[in-house]
Formats: sequence, structure tokens, C-alpha cells
Amino acid sequence: MMLNIKKSLNHTKNQLIILVLLTFGLNANTLFNDYALDDAVVMTGNNFVQKGIKGIPEIITNDYVSGYTKQENILTGVRYRPFSLILFAIEYQFFGTNPFISHLINVILFTLLILLLYKLLQTFVTPEQSHYLPFATCLLFAVHPIHSEVIANVKSRDEIITFILLITSLISIIKFYKTKKSWMFINSLFLFFFALLTKETAVTFIGVVPLTLYFFSDQSIKRSLRSSLPFILIFIGYLTIRYFMVGFKHYPVNDVTNAPYLYATYSQALATKFYVLIKYIGLLFFPYPLSSDYGYNQVPYINLISLKFFFSLIILSGILYYAINNFKKRAVLSFCILFFFATLSVGSNFIIDLGTIMAERMLFQSSLAACIAMAFLFMSISKSSNLLANTSLLILLALFSIKTFSRNREWKNNETLILSDVISSPNSARMNLYACEQYIIKANKTASHESRNNYINKAVFYGEQSLKIQSTFAYSFLKTGIAYYYQNNYERSADLMLQALKRDSIDPEIRKWTDHLSDIFYKQGNGQYEERNFDKAIANYRKSINLNANNTEAWYN
Repeated sequence: MMLNIKKSLNHTKNQLIILVLLTFGLNANTLFNDYALDDAVVMTGNNFVQKGIKGIPEIITNDYVSGYTKQENILTGVRYRPFSLILFAIEYQFFGTNPFISHLINVILFTLLILLLYKLLQTFVTPEQSHYLPFATCLLFAVHPIHSEVIANVKSRDEIITFILLITSLISIIKFYKTKKSWMFINSLFLFFFALLTKETAVTFIGVVPLTLYFFSDQSIKRSLRSSLPFILIFIGYLTIRYFMVGFKHYPVNDVTNAPYLYATYSQALATKFYVLIKYIGLLFFPYPLSSDYGYNQVPYINLISLKFFFSLIILSGILYYAINNFKKRAVLSFCILFFFATLSVGSNFIIDLGTIMAERMLFQSSLAACIAMAFLFMSISKSSNLLANTSLLILLALFSIKTFSRNREWKNNETLILSDVISSPNSARMNLYACEQYIIKANKTASHESRNNYINKAVFYGEQSLKIQSTFAYSFLKTGIAYYYQNNYERSADLMLQALKRDSIDPEIRKWTDHLSDIFYKQGNGQYEERNFDKAIANYRKSINLNANNTEAWYN
């Protein structure tokens, strides 16, 4: 009986069926999620996308965030990702803003990616590995909790599409070298070009191609490196198109939430980037806790003399030493290490400033290396104890699946995600600010006086936490000021609104609230005047004028 089960599991068709059912079933709970966080950038708040097919010309000729309603580019540089936005525009043309359809597309695309990975891995492995390694790797990749952000966040669909295009391109180039069919070579370049148009991080594929060909074919190092030349030419072509469409603009960013190393010295930034690499590796093997934001100051700056930096440097040096030492042996783990660093290179902030210190979506491609390494480890164990290997694998799959299922539920909407992640990232200024905002929304929705007060007190707490972490962002002062307003603490609210006004004197929401508070203090001044309390009346009129210098009646009184 056990022999029949083992035979059945080793059958390719049965393995594919299991992968499809597991991948789709595990992520099916995202289908009932709403749009959340940055989904507005690509769907609910994007003017170009919401024109449907008619918006495609504007998508092609503008940067990634230009279509986002009433928003300027707050990133350090231009992002040019027209292909992903075109696909969103086509989706909108037929389905409108329908979160069920958006999430369904993400799950279907992720399932397709798993099948392509299985096909790719089968071209790598030796006959004795062919039943175990591809299947175990794809199982681990399908259930890995680090992928929840990409699957559950509609905006991150570009990560899935990019990886699909790159994996298909890699399959084509491998087949080309085996069959010498020129159309496969052209197809590979064509797919790589569209991957670049989907997300710029596809550029790392230029390093992945020779790496893969060297490790899993008979090609020499020199010949493998030459294979990347056509992809370099395609990248140059992409850069040329990008230049003529949107240029290579650089925007100065004075907000640490979008420029994570703004307050760091060069040495601090360098040391912290090395430490972040270790944190990334840690998340691949122990994905807990997870968060949608690791921004300032969730990952504090460290110095070159910090023990964390020395620990990071020693670990990374040891890993790289192993990879280089076993490079000529074409060891699987050597490939995994080099693949990890190659695919994460752009997402590590060493090459360009990404606007975030770290993000789980940056590990989407790199996590394949960890999954191959874990599968290879279990396969090695199975040679001495098949029971131990399979039991260990099943336990890990179960733990990963439980975490993925629960994490998908946390992505239900902004409220569930933010109020969960503020616990995971208690030192993130942005996450505390978002929590403040969510509790204000909850307070305004509830009919219970007790619940309302409880929510407002929490909003005040998280607003103050955000200001303690960083006090330069106008929006933090605004939202905390609004929380105090609903707490009926107009004095503190006015102080914070004035701080917000100093930092952004033209923001319409800030102006609305300062004008409103100006009216409140004006009316309080009138009440105190009628009570013949002239000193207090004058103090309130002055507060009214500070909040709104155009309040002529306050000036007159």
C-alpha cells in the first residue's frame, strides 16, 4: 500500500495536480479580501487605469505613479512599468474595480508560476532527483509565507508577472542551447523585454542566465557569460525607450518614510544594508513576524563598530566563501547562494535607493533559492532516512501553510492589515501613523460612546508614537491633531495642526482643519468676552489668528 502511494506521488501528473490544488486552495481566502494599501496606485486611484483601454497611451508615456489620483511622484526616481499597468487597464475595462476578480487573477497567476517553476526545475535536475527536488521545491515555494504580500496585495501583481516572464524566458534559452532552434532564442529575449516593462528588477536576469547555464549545462564559464550579451543589448534598448518616454529624473525626497537612509551617515547606511541582508535570510527560513512595512525606525541604523554589523559580515562572508569555493564543482547550494544575491541585488539598496529599507516582496524571486536549498537538504536526508526527510518536510509545509493562511486573512483590508502590522512593526513611524488613522475611522463608524472613546484614545497613542519616532512629516502632525480634536483636546490639536502647517502650508486637508480650529477658538473667545473674561478671550482670538491669519473677525475682536 505504502509503495503504491509513493509511486503515485512520484508521478509527474499527480505532482502537478497536488501543486495546483495546494497553491489555489491555500490562497483562496484572499479572493474575499478588499483592496488594501498601495492597491490605489494601480487600480482604485489611478486615473489612467480607470480609463480602461483608452488610458493605455498615457500609461506608455508616463511614469508608474503619474496616474495616481492627485499624487505627485514621492519616490526618489522615475518608475517605468507600463506593461503591468496596461494589464490593470484591460482588467478595469472588463470588470471595473472588482476586488474579487483582482485577487482571483493574482491567485491564478501564482498557480501558473508554480507550474512553470516545476517545468524549469525538471530541466535542471539529474534523473535520480527528478521526482523529489522539483516537487519539494515547488511545494515549499507555494506555501512560503513570505509570498503572502505579493499574492494578497493586488499592486504586487507585477512581481508575479515579472517572474513568470523571466522563468519562461529561462526555459526558452535553455531549450535553445539544447535544440539550436532560433525562435526559442528570440522568444527568450522578447519575454525578458516585457519583464523589464513590468518591473525594473528584471534586470537581475542578466546575471541569472549565465549562472543557470553554467551550473546546469556543460557550458564553460566564458561561454556562459557570453550568453548574457544579447540580454544586455535588450536592456540597453529598454533604457533607450524609457529615456524617450519618461527620462531619468531624480526627485529630492525629504521624507524619511520614502527615503529610509535620509538621516544615516554613509557608514551607517552601509552597515545597515549588510544587516538587512541577514534579516532577509532570516525571514526566508523563519518567516515570523511578517509586516507590510519595515520603514523608519523599525530597522534602526547601526554603525560599522556594531556587533550586528560584524555578525552580518561574518555570516555573509562565510556564505559567499562556500559559494565561491564550490563554484567549479557546480554544487547546488553554491548556485542557490549566488542566485539569492543576484536576484536580491537591486532590492538590497546597494545599487539604487528603493524608497524602503526592506520589503517582503523583494524576496519573491530570491526565495526560490531558499526553497531549492531546503528541498536539497531534505533530499540528502532521505538517502539515509526517508521517513525523517518526509516527516520533516511535511511539518515544515504544515507550519508554512498555517502562517500563509493566517497572513492572507490579515490582508483582508486596511484595518485588519494595519492593526496587525503595527504590533509586528511597533517602531515604524508610518505603521503607527496608519494605525492612528484607522482608529479615527473606527471611532467615526461606531455608535457606542464607550467604544468611540476607546478608539480615539488608541488613535492618540499611535499618533504620538509616530511623532516620537520621526517628527518631520506633516501628515503625522495632522492625523495626531485630528485624534486630539475628537478627544475634545483642542489646545493640543491646535499645537499639532500648527506644526503640520509649518511643514506643509498648502496641503488642503491641513488648511481645512486649521481653519476649522480657528473658528472654534474664535467662538470660545466670543463666549469668554461675553463673560467679561477679557484675558482669556484675547488668548483665544490670538490662537484663532495663528491658525488662520485671514480670520478678519478674530482680528477685529
